[in-house]
Amino acid sequence: MDYIKKINDKLTVIVSEGDALSASFAIMVGTGSVNENDKTNGLSHFIEHMNFKGTNEMSAFDISNALEMCGANFNAYTGADVTCYYAQTLSENLEKAFSVFSSAVFKSIYPSAELEKEKNVILEEINMSLDSPEDVCYDLAALSYFGSNGYGRTILGSSENVKSFTKSDILNYLSKYYVAENICIAFTGNVSVDSCLELVSNYVVPYVSFEAKAKEEERNLINLKQNLFKDKDIEQAHFCLTFSSPNYLDKNRIASEIATTILGGGMSSRLFQKVREELGLSYSVYATSSRFKDVGTTSIYAGVNPTSVDDAYNAILEVVSNLVKSGISDDEFIKVKNQIKSSTVFSLERPMSKAQLFSKYYINTGKLYSVNERLAHLDLVSKSDVIDALSYFDVNNMSTAIVGKNVKPLK
Repeated sequence: MDYIKKINDKLTVIVSEGDALSASFAIMVGTGSVNENDKTNGLSHFIEHMNFKGTNEMSAFDISNALEMCGANFNAYTGADVTCYYAQTLSENLEKAFSVFSSAVFKSIYPSAELEKEKNVILEEINMSLDSPEDVCYDLAALSYFGSNGYGRTILGSSENVKSFTKSDILNYLSKYYVAENICIAFTGNVSVDSCLELVSNYVVPYVSFEAKAKEEERNLINLKQNLFKDKDIEQAHFCLTFSSPNYLDKNRIASEIATTILGGGMSSRLFQKVREELGLSYSVYATSSRFKDVGTTSIYAGVNPTSVDDAYNAILEVVSNLVKSGISDDEFIKVKNQIKSSTVFSLERPMSKAQLFSKYYINTGKLYSVNERLAHLDLVSKSDVIDALSYFDVNNMSTAIVGKNVKPLK
């Protein structure tokens, strides 16, 4: 049974009781790089790291050691629109694990020595990302679509920004966004409603503001249709074509999801079969969507030999054009519906994934996730709905990005 409660009409708690032997929880904060500016870009991610570096009661080692003594698996991530802290533990150790974990998130003191050490860690993470052409390509693709603000910003920020961050910057950001109305905590697995509410009341409520309101930064939501390139001395050329698509709340989202999967969502997809299987031009070629509550995009990605860029690009345009003109087959429609149904069901069988899904869904929609509703909406989508959604793949209104040695803009 799934349960939702707002504490003092602000802080959201979701509890999904299940038959698992473990207990999982996710603390989802509705902020990420989209709420940063030129000087603070990278701060959301920096805070995510620093929130494990010590409280008044525990050192960084004490935190990780205590969680591992509970048998917990734990981690965190920062996105464009959310920052998530999550863990899975033995059910009998839930209170201990949650008390330690929530202290790390809401009671960190950001010691200066840890601050400086973690800057170096993140600088290495930035270097690692710069060594990943696919990461560089996706960052460039976001910039080509959105420009240099909002969703066009990188998650990690620049090295210069990271070096400049101070404890004051962290506290100022926390006061704006780590507030009760902007937080959803979801528990799943072998848990009970009463015990979870008690955990949040004891270990979170005293340490978050119920008065402050989160303020979103202004951001561009329009496709700028730029064609950007970045010269990089690597073996392959990596490129992205990015189209507008429905946002998280749009009623056409599921039809678009089906269309995107048919185009490039699996080994039997149109792109995989043409570009890889038939032409042998790429090892990795696919289509994927990013959806936020106010905007959505769909990107086609390919990594190819530099001498094959034109052939691969033209082959992809041909696949897209043929799909838009000829529509989809009955078999494709049925197959992809089943793929999406199965991925929906599979994700709910993993308690840690379920906690993240429930909390993020609430942050984006203000509603409790319902798998039955999701499957019912999927059943209601018709083949003609999916054919209508193919109009999003407009090659005359796309942004492009390419990374590689001596590359030029695709358009």
